Formats: sequence, C-alpha cells, structure tokens
Amino acid sequence: MASKSTKKTADKNAADKLPVHTLGQKKEGSADVPAFMQTVVSPEAIAQVMHVARRRSRVRRAHTKERAEVRGGGRKPWKQKGTGRSRHGSSRSPLWVGGGTTFGPRAHKERVPVTPVKERGRALAGAFALHVQQGTMALLKVSKLPEKTKDFVAQAEYPSGLLIVVDETHKALSRVARNVTGVRVMNANIVIVRDLVEANQVWVDEDALPALQARTKFHVVSAE
Repeated sequence: MASKSTKKTADKNAADKLPVHTLGQKKEGSADVPAFMQTVVSPEAIAQVMHVARRRSRVRRAHTKERAEVRGGGRKPWKQKGTGRSRHGSSRSPLWVGGGTTFGPRAHKERVPVTPVKERGRALAGAFALHVQQGTMALLKVSKLPEKTKDFVAQAEYPSGLLIVVDETHKALSRVARNVTGVRVMNANIVIVRDLVEANQVWVDEDALPALQARTKFHVVSAE
C-alpha cells in the first residue's frame, strides 16, 4: 500500500500536467501547466471583476421625457377661474395626453468604477487556475482545421458546456463549431472572466497561450 507522502506527490505531479487533445488526429498527450494558470486568486476578487464588467456592459435604451423636457406647454391652457373646468398650468403635465412621464425609465448611464488592468489580468489568470484545480482544463493542438461541422464532430469528443479559446490564426474554427450544441469558440484576445466561469470545460489552443500570457503578464508566477 502506498504511503500518504507518495500519494500526495503523485497528486501534485498530476496537477502539474494538462491533457492535450489533438484536433484532426486521434492522439492524446500531456503538457506542463503554463505559469499564468497557476495564479491563485480568491473567488471574491473574481466575482468583483465579473460584477463590474456586467454593470458596465448594460445598455440603457428605454428613455422617457419628464414634463420639463417635453416640447410645448408654455402657455396656461385656460384662466384659473370662471371656466368651470379644473385648473391647469401646463398641457405638458403628466395628467395630459402628450405630457411628460412620471417615474419612467431613463437612459442616463450610471457611473461605474473601472477595474484596473492588473486586477482584470489577475482575475483572468485566476479563472484559468480554477479550471486547472478542478481538472476541467485541457490544451488543444490543431494539426488540421476541419472544413465542415460534421468533421469537427467526428474529430472531437467534446463535453457539454465546452469553451474553446483559440488563436487568431484558428478563428475559422468558430465558423465550423457555431452550430454545435454546447460548444463555444472564442478568440484569446476577447475572452473574459465570465466566459471561463460559466464554462464546464475549457480547451485552450496552444497557439493562443502567448496572447493569454500577455493579458495576464502582471501576474505570472515565477518558477524560482
């Protein structure tokens, strides 16, 4: 029976390796975990970056005008007394048809603080590290790009909720896999923390590692 120390060493060595899937060939392997995927970040910091990004991406389109913004209504509709009708000071009152709106939606954008670049890079690296710790991260080697969706389905045994992060040179893969249920393909330059957190499994193109390394360059774990 193996000792506890031997078991811990084996688990640590397994965590230092990532499975490698080769697209276009039935070939499996393993590779070392990139340095930026070893950055440990608290879940609170990742959640904070996601929260700010979600608030900043909100687009307020609905907008109603208040009585001060509606055109017209400068003249009093009729005199105050003697007509037998209720008194009014303006035809742009919310009580009138064509008047202003009370408590309607407004399109004025609220001020949301910007997350520093270092914090965003740190959260992105932490999201990759979470998948590494959970065993849901793998590297993808593209030997030949599939030309049709059926070719991609035949070449890749993909799980549900798969996110594939590709390099700019392999962006054609998004066209091939866009009709495959449960698979998303995103460029390494635009993938965000929310995309990684919501994915059940993440495959990273080996050619996309330099771009991801550059986006998390402030938080690379030193090998020393």
